[in-house]
Amino acid sequence: MMLTLSLTLASNLLLAPPTEEEIKTKIDAAMAFFREKGDDFSAEDPEFHAVLDAQLEGVDPAECDMATVQAMRMLWAYTPNGKPVWVDRIKALAQGDAWLDSALMLARMDEVDAALEIGSMHGFAEVPDDRLGEVISVLAELEDSQLEMMKYELPMLIDRLPSDGPGLYEWMEYPKLLVKAGVDSTTRKSAHGKLVAAIEVVASAAEGREKRMMDGALKVLKGAAGRGELIGFDAPKVEILWNSMGQEWCCFGCMKGNVVVVDFWATWCGPCVGSFPQVKELVEYYKGYNVTVLGLTSPQGAVNFRDDRGQVKCASNEEEFSQMAEYVKAMDITWPIAFAKEDVFNPDFGVRGIPHVAIIGADGKTAYNNLDPRDPMTEKVKKINGLLKKAGLPHPPAFEG
Repeated sequence: MMLTLSLTLASNLLLAPPTEEEIKTKIDAAMAFFREKGDDFSAEDPEFHAVLDAQLEGVDPAECDMATVQAMRMLWAYTPNGKPVWVDRIKALAQGDAWLDSALMLARMDEVDAALEIGSMHGFAEVPDDRLGEVISVLAELEDSQLEMMKYELPMLIDRLPSDGPGLYEWMEYPKLLVKAGVDSTTRKSAHGKLVAAIEVVASAAEGREKRMMDGALKVLKGAAGRGELIGFDAPKVEILWNSMGQEWCCFGCMKGNVVVVDFWATWCGPCVGSFPQVKELVEYYKGYNVTVLGLTSPQGAVNFRDDRGQVKCASNEEEFSQMAEYVKAMDITWPIAFAKEDVFNPDFGVRGIPHVAIIGADGKTAYNNLDPRDPMTEKVKKINGLLKKAGLPHPPAFEG
């Protein structure tokens, strides 16, 4: 009897939800593997999966609440063995008060059908006002066809606008969402005007960081992306001041007939420079095809070399163009680099951080935005090949890495 009791107690201890400290220890173990591998790390590495599985061993998802599931996401989301069980747990939690957290988490994991099914059982009326912005941000990433059923409900959300700065900032994707759902132009413009007006009220009384945040939001909202008039519309105009290839380019219109991959970047941006190998790979893959990969920046007043020269300050645009030509040689950049008159944080493209990639179709219309040059090659090739096919232009085979 004592033996049975001991085994029962041990089993209960094993299956009890891990504490915050235990979760931290498990995540630290996974991070130690990541650091040890360095540049050789891959999320697809079976050895990494084994490390994650070892940290998940003895943890019963059925005993974990939503907070624990979210805290442990780094461990279960990257292992093919563990992920399905934890996804099932998220779906089970949707039967209770955690339905909204469940739906949002599933949507962010590309379990969109399950997320929409959960959402449809509750509707927008059950979403707390202070979480509507979060829902809007997630919905804005869905496919147009997945939003059509909401086209009559979404415009009514404008009457539930928050009155605080951070809350309003979460509504930045609302105009884009209305476009994707097929809402008519008049209704969209009215909703956009109300959103801008609400942010202007907050911005007028804000100070410090909130003031900068609200002013930045207004700048973006008044651009093409903020109005929801970027994807599927003619690419916003930019004035090209200089390019490294000596091409007679003055704007994106000069490149019409080619698919143009626009990579917004700057020499001071570490992640931008760190993505050069991926950009070069894309350039090589489309050599000989109607694809232009364009590194687009704006005058920054200096060029940051990665050698002994360090930061070279420039007194004029012409001096910066000259230094950039040297930078292109030093970094072995094989694609055109261009300076635009418009800031690299271009509000028309909704650029709030770099690197930031937009893809313009051969017809001159913006097809994709808010991508990253470090995105998987398979995804980039799929998008670009699709645009080449649409234009009746030749394309390379699908990428198999």
